[in-house]
Amino acid sequence: MQNIHTHVFDQRLHMQPETVAETDLSRGRPLDLTVKFETFMRDMEPFDKVVIFGLKARRTGYWVEDQFVADFAARAPQKLIGFASCDPTQPAYMDELVHALDNLKLRGVKMGPTYAGFDPRDQRCRPVYDLCQARGLPIIFHAGTTFNRLAILKHTRPLLWDELAMDYPELRMVLAHLGHPFQEECIGVIRKHPHVYADIAALYYRPWQFYNMLMLAQEYRVMHKLLFGTDYPFAGAAESLEGVRGVNRITGASGLPQVSAEAVEAILQRDALSLMRVRV
Repeated sequence: MQNIHTHVFDQRLHMQPETVAETDLSRGRPLDLTVKFETFMRDMEPFDKVVIFGLKARRTGYWVEDQFVADFAARAPQKLIGFASCDPTQPAYMDELVHALDNLKLRGVKMGPTYAGFDPRDQRCRPVYDLCQARGLPIIFHAGTTFNRLAILKHTRPLLWDELAMDYPELRMVLAHLGHPFQEECIGVIRKHPHVYADIAALYYRPWQFYNMLMLAQEYRVMHKLLFGTDYPFAGAAESLEGVRGVNRITGASGLPQVSAEAVEAILQRDALSLMRVRV
């Protein structure tokens, strides 16, 4: 199995105090998001390959240097695949990105438009997309809501990527979290565009919403465009796998239609890295 969505950061070094406070409020309890290598690797035991990334978003108080991600990945190079991060609102963002790809040998890109405060169609993003399409590198975008007060939700609506996919038909893009709670838009976008996918990271713990998301994906015949990720450290492997496989549990004896167990298992077993053209 593959896990294409995990975060690595040191809360002390990579988050502003107000960002940490908002994180605690989002769960109603203190939540230390520092990722410790040994704990992380134990949690990732079910997976053969794991994509890791940080986040660069000055607006909302996140800044994980690409070197940190590269060093983390280098501790288990057969398993961990590091992605660079990019905030196009900041100076020298292209220099940083080229360094991460050429010198640190990171193999994809993570961007968070809502966190960094940019529209993904912004002209500042075009050099990033041009570079990634030319090199055959995927971009994972955070899509959907978040708890950070300064995050701009209009920049995360999945419909924005419809236009991008027309302009960059060969660019592999993944819209994280199925764009929740705008999943209908996300399903419409991934249905249209051959190289646009969505992941289902950290959705299982809203079981009614998750069930409806997968039912809609099944009805639109896009289950094959869904990729698996956990969103660690926000969600771990065991509970994520159990939650995804238990998607129909919420229906009880209601007689509601069922999400195909075979299609769910196919998501978990999918070779997402090949679809994303990630070098392994």
